Amino acid sequence: MSVTSEIQAPLVEAAKLAGAQAVQADAERRVSPEVIRAVVDAGFARWLVPTRWGGAERSYTELTAAVAKLGEECSSTAWLACLAAHAARYVACLPEQGQADIWGDGPDALVAAVIKPLGTAVDAEGGFRLTGSWTYVSGVEHADWALLTGPAPGPKSGGQPMRLFAVPRQDYTFEDTWSSLGMRGTGSHTLVLDDVFVPEHRVCLRADAFRGATVGLPGRPPLPNPAVSGLTFVAPVLGAARGALAAATQFVAVAPTGPRAAAGPSYQVDYARAAGEIDAAQLLLERASAVVDGGALSPELARRNRRDFALALQMLVDATDRLLRIGGTRAQEDGHPLQRYWRDVHSVTGHAVMQFEPAGIDYTQGLVGPA
Repeated sequence: MSVTSEIQAPLVEAAKLAGAQAVQADAERRVSPEVIRAVVDAGFARWLVPTRWGGAERSYTELTAAVAKLGEECSSTAWLACLAAHAARYVACLPEQGQADIWGDGPDALVAAVIKPLGTAVDAEGGFRLTGSWTYVSGVEHADWALLTGPAPGPKSGGQPMRLFAVPRQDYTFEDTWSSLGMRGTGSHTLVLDDVFVPEHRVCLRADAFRGATVGLPGRPPLPNPAVSGLTFVAPVLGAARGALAAATQFVAVAPTGPRAAAGPSYQVDYARAAGEIDAAQLLLERASAVVDGGALSPELARRNRRDFALALQMLVDATDRLLRIGGTRAQEDGHPLQRYWRDVHSVTGHAVMQFEPAGIDYTQGLVGPA
């Protein structure tokens, strides 16, 4: 995967700055505003924004490559950059006036999107009143807008369908609740709303957004969410695994001594296997990205993409586990980049939508039907 020369220079600068502050971001549990500005300057917020709003409408293939490049330096920065880019897919499903509210002043608005339905929504004249708390909102501290899913399913929903609600920064607060094993710099805190009015033009059905029903973009084929969304999870992990591979090189580049001497050859084999697994995961993501860039997706290709996202993540986790073992006790010390990459990779595996079993079942049943 590669990016064009137009993107390359600002991307390199953003990656360099993110790498210089990676330890700080991990310790302080936040990526600095300076790094966020570099991410915006590199074009991530406008990456998938329609050209009619001044956006770039660049490819998913280049986006995956650019996110992975950032991830080699700082996984948290890559995560935030990737989410900032992909949020445009959902904003484009809002009514045109809602899109204008967000992008009317320019395509670089940072949008934090939450797909899990939470909170309560009450009908009001001209829109809805939204109340509740939304957990794990990555980048909420830096966002200009939040795109929230509600209401929470259950008796309090009043039978309402799940919707996406666009809320400007001045209408919400957040609670500092993010204290995680990995991806610490993402600042994925809890967003809080208290009886906030959301006009109808900033609302769309979640089902429409999930099937890629964009508004005001005639001729654009819909991209179903499962065929695309895995890129948001795995592209940063690809970069983190590459970073772990680079950090582990020091342990196999010299002949081991002491108790590790006898294990030297096995460490080299583990290193080679990890490098191969990372390359193989990259190839899966390149193919999946190319499928998305190709336009209309068949159900078969959508299911294959979902399978490949989960499989690539599993391979990257296995590779990073091998690399941490190669580093031994030294790699587990505070401040060593290998253990930071390892924590970040494992943090992503906790997401329910990235488990291989349901993706594998969906893929197989699509071919042969339920057992």
